[in-house]
Parts: sequence; C-alpha cells; structure tokens
Amino acid sequence: MQKAQDKENKRPTIVDVAAKAGVSLGTASRALNNRRDVDPELRRRVAEAARLLNFVKTERGRRAFREPRTIISFILGNREFLHPMHARMLQGAEKYCEELGYFVVFKRMDYSAETPVSELKLPRLLQEHSIADCLILAGTNYPNMIAATVEAGVPYVLYGNNLVGEAPNGGADQARSDDRGGSMEAVRYLVRLGHRRICFIGDISQPWFQSRYDAYLAVMAEAGLPPLAQTVSLAADSFRNGLASTEAVFRLGMRPTAIFAASDHIALGVLEQCRRSAVRVPEDCSVVGFDDIPDSQTTNPPLTTVRNPFLELGRELARLAIEKAKSPRDAVPSVLLPTELVMRGTTWPCLDANGGPVPK
Repeated sequence: MQKAQDKENKRPTIVDVAAKAGVSLGTASRALNNRRDVDPELRRRVAEAARLLNFVKTERGRRAFREPRTIISFILGNREFLHPMHARMLQGAEKYCEELGYFVVFKRMDYSAETPVSELKLPRLLQEHSIADCLILAGTNYPNMIAATVEAGVPYVLYGNNLVGEAPNGGADQARSDDRGGSMEAVRYLVRLGHRRICFIGDISQPWFQSRYDAYLAVMAEAGLPPLAQTVSLAADSFRNGLASTEAVFRLGMRPTAIFAASDHIALGVLEQCRRSAVRVPEDCSVVGFDDIPDSQTTNPPLTTVRNPFLELGRELARLAIEKAKSPRDAVPSVLLPTELVMRGTTWPCLDANGGPVPK
C-alpha cells in the first residue's frame, strides 16, 4: 500500500512540466487545456516537456487547473518599494488584474547598468520557478535587464519613462506618461502669470529630468526668455538637491520670480530653502513641481504641480502585460498617457516684472 502511494507521489506534475518547458505555471496549464491564447512555440515546448516526462493529467489535476489564470510579475528595478509613484503603479496594476481574475506577483531588485547579462539573477529565478507569464518592468531599468529578459524567453512590458538608454522594439511594449507635454504646460502657465525669470532645477543626468528640462527650454525659447537653470545635482537625494540647488541659485544672484522643479521631491527642498531664505512663496517666488505625490497637498501653501497618472499607468501596464502573455511574439502598441497641471497655492501672478528679491 505504501509503495503504491510512493509511486503516485512520484508522478510528474504540471509544475514539473512548466519547469522543464521553461514557462510559467499558468502558460503550461493553458497549453495542456488546449486554450487558444497560447503562443504556438510555447505550446510546442509544453507538449514536448509533457511527452518527455510521461505526464498524464489526473482527475485531481483537471479540477485544479480547469480555470488557468495568467500570472503577471511586477518587477521594481532600482527603486524603494515605498516610493509613492511606483507604489501607486503597483496598486493600479494589482487592481486591474484583480478585476479580471488574474494574479500579480511583486519582486524588487537592484542591479547596475554595468552588470553582465549572464549575471542578472531575475531571469534565472523566473526560469527555475516559472513565476510569471509576463513581466511588468517598472522602476528604473537599463538595457542589460531587457536583454537578459529577452534571452531568458520571458515576455515583458516596460514603464518607458524611467528607461535609461534606448527603447527596444521601436518603443513598442511600453506605457509612458507625457513628461514633455506636462512640463511645457507648467512653464507656459508661469509665463502667462507674467513671470520672466523662470528657473529650472533638476539633475539632467537622469533622462526623465532631461526630458522635462528640454521642454522647459522649448517654452522659454518660444516666449523669448533667457533660461536660468541649476542642472547638476548638489546632493544624493532629490529633496536635498532641491534645498542645495535653490541656495546656490539665490547666492548666485539669479533672482528668479518662479522655479520649475523637475519633481515634487525637488520642489519640497525648494520650498524649504525659500523658507530659510525668507523668500515668500508665492508672493516673492512661485514654485511648480512635477508628479503630484501625496506630500504635495500637505505643504503650506499646497504645491502647484503636474499630476502624473501613476494609477492609470499601472492599469495600462497590466492590460499590456495580459495581452503580451497571450501572444508573446507580437509587439503590443505603446501607450502615452496625458499629464495634468494641478493649480494650488504656490503660484501667483508675478509682482515684480524686473526680477525678484535678492535673498539675504
């Protein structure tokens, strides 16, 4: 009796088939249940693995996998989980998948742009444990991560704004927000308020800040205004960089009547330095941020900013990932979501058209 039970326990399972085929559990299940939404090559691999393992579906197995579900893995690269923008993206992706009955697995990982493709651990983890039908690559990512994912044969979609490097596939398989459009709207708003000495603060070695800086330059040029900027980081984190960069701007006598900060975290540092320098916001200097993180509503006065649609980005990435999982070899058209200027208390019509107060 015990020997018969041991023999039963040693029968190959669908987990074994998925591991041998190098696919996720959900893909193996759909292939073995003859679902149409399985890529032909993946179906062939699953069938071959099942044949080699002499896998036979039992009644218990049929019941367990009667309704296979796509598994999406949300990979947060080189960012802290508590970062508000990425937490909201994860929330949006999880909510969308929950509505459709799919599963989301979360993993955070840090890696360097110089890490050889063969040494990136994530693809090995996926191959060994068959953890996902498709990846959502969020956070900050580099081309080596994408190359490793492709080499491992794992489908992916990408949060495109924070890719450092060239976008693969002609920009397909990704969702982005309109950084340039949002930045141009913010600077044009300051111009309409009568500001002429508008300063940009942000570390343009980061490509998402470079994009916002390019938009700032374009609007200043169309308005016939000279650009003022502090674009080299003076501190490791965004808040301290905003603090130090604003102090440097004031000490250099640039006398801005408005500051466009490349992110809300930078803007929080700008506001703190204005307070320390006895520069009134918005009477002496208007301030605009970018992202609309929760803290932007709690400043005194509340921060005017550009709202980034992070929840919607998460939902779109989940939608794209589900499409990609169904047909991994087909490119999914990219998505560009609009941003929105949110006018609050840190902006005001310019009271001094010739410049602003020189901080003491």
